[in-house]
Amino acid sequence: MINLKKKIVKIEGDKIFLKTLSEKDATKEYCSWLNDPEVNKYLETKSATIAELKKYIREKNNNPNCLFLGIFFKKNNKHIGNIKLEPMDFKNLKATLGILIGNKNYWGKGIGNEVMKLLIKYAFSKLNLKEINLGVISENKRAISLFKKVGFKINHIEKKSIQHDEKLFDKIVMVIKNEEFF
Repeated sequence: MINLKKKIVKIEGDKIFLKTLSEKDATKEYCSWLNDPEVNKYLETKSATIAELKKYIREKNNNPNCLFLGIFFKKNNKHIGNIKLEPMDFKNLKATLGILIGNKNYWGKGIGNEVMKLLIKYAFSKLNLKEINLGVISENKRAISLFKKVGFKINHIEKKSIQHDEKLFDKIVMVIKNEEFF
C-alpha cells in the first residue's frame, strides 16, 4: 500500500511489516523503550512521555522530507520499533536513515536485517533515491555490524564528534548506493 500524497505507507516483509505511524501508536510500551537506559543507550532521546510521542509522530508525518514508519511483528501485529528516512533530499536523491528496535524481546532475531533491506529497497525502487547514509557512534558495534551486513560501507569517520555519557566518541558515517544494493 502506498499513498505518498497522504503519506500512508505499508511495506510487507516475511516476519515484519513497516507502516506509517499514527498518534494511536504512541503507547505506554513505545514510551517505555525511550525511557529504558539499555534501549536509549545510543539515542539522543533519553526519556519521553506519551504526549511528546504523539507530537513527534504528528511532526514527522507532516514533514514532506521525512518518512517515519513503525516496525510491526506480523504474527501479533506488535509495534516493536521504528525506522525513518530524514531528511530526504529529493533534489540530490539522498536520505539519512535511523532505526530503533525498541522492544528488547526482538533483539538478535534478524529483525533489523529484514527491516533495513525492506526500507532500502523501498527507498531505491519507489522513492527513486540514489544514496542512503547514516551516522553511528563507534561504540555501537552491533549496529555497525548490521549496517555492513545489509551493504553499507564506511564513507568517513568524524573523530571525537559525538558526545555520549560525557565522553567524546568517533562518528562513523556509512553510505549505501542504489547501484550497490541491487
